[in-house]
Amino acid sequence: MDKKQEDIYQNGEDIDDSMFDDPEGYVDDISDDELMADLLEKRPVEETSLDNIIVVDNAPVVGSDRLAKLKNVLKKIFQRFGEIITEFFPTNSSGETKGYFFMEFATHEQAVAAVNAGNGYRLDKSHIFSVYFFTDFEKYEKLPDEWTPPSKEKYEEKGNLWSWLLNSDCQDQYSVIHSTGSAVSVFTNTNTEPKLVMKRENWTDTYVRWSPRGTYLATFHKQGIALWGAEDFKRLGRFSHVGVSLIDFSPDERYLVTFRKALEEGDNESLIIWDIKTSAKKRSFAAADATDWPIIKWSHDGKYFARLSTDRLSVYEISVCLVLS
Repeated sequence: MDKKQEDIYQNGEDIDDSMFDDPEGYVDDISDDELMADLLEKRPVEETSLDNIIVVDNAPVVGSDRLAKLKNVLKKIFQRFGEIITEFFPTNSSGETKGYFFMEFATHEQAVAAVNAGNGYRLDKSHIFSVYFFTDFEKYEKLPDEWTPPSKEKYEEKGNLWSWLLNSDCQDQYSVIHSTGSAVSVFTNTNTEPKLVMKRENWTDTYVRWSPRGTYLATFHKQGIALWGAEDFKRLGRFSHVGVSLIDFSPDERYLVTFRKALEEGDNESLIIWDIKTSAKKRSFAAADATDWPIIKWSHDGKYFARLSTDRLSVYEISVCLVLS
């Protein structure tokens, strides 16, 4: 600012706008992203995605006089998965609901949790929810007209999972972590000197655990759990659960339960039940801690499991992972 401009400011005189004009030939080559990067990063962005919307089918059909009560019940079920932004219950000309409704969550992650945990939820004997994403409509509209049969999966021989039972002296096996935790060895419990069956370096990150009948040896890793077995202890399954710290098996060894400390508030996958043969996820739950491990209690035959929450004891049938009515 020159001396004349400074005098004008100090004397309170009117300012000529031409003083702020760019000089002739000046080219502004600084973009808004460079000039205000920190502010632009925080600017609100309009959400145009439909990925946060879910559709819940097989809901009760009720009249307008019972709709408010139904909404309250359903909100209590689904608000566990996140913040519900909007909801919509279609009705017919007489005011009755049509047996399905829509819910929009604050984030896509919350909608995913609602679909995973809400699908198959048994409200009562007559109403088992089918939950899917609103965007699935578009996906199914694009299905090809001609059906293509699925390709056959190659059969993988897993070996004899109970080979250790063929020991003529009925000697059991046990595992030892040694060399400051860098190696794991499996021995046969002979009467004299133990016989080495298998030794591997860096087989686990923390510790190992046998399944109840000795069929599987579980190892712990940053990304999840691996199961090993058969004569040569080949890998029989992988179960991705980042940060897993505790596991448990069903009595019949058909299911594996994994636990990790919740990554964030409302983490609906801190506790997961897996199908061991298929490595498929059967059901997931939110679990604040595992002070009283195991959290899941199984029936003697592995067909049912019970879970204690803050205000209730829920018993599930494992084949469908639904609460018994």
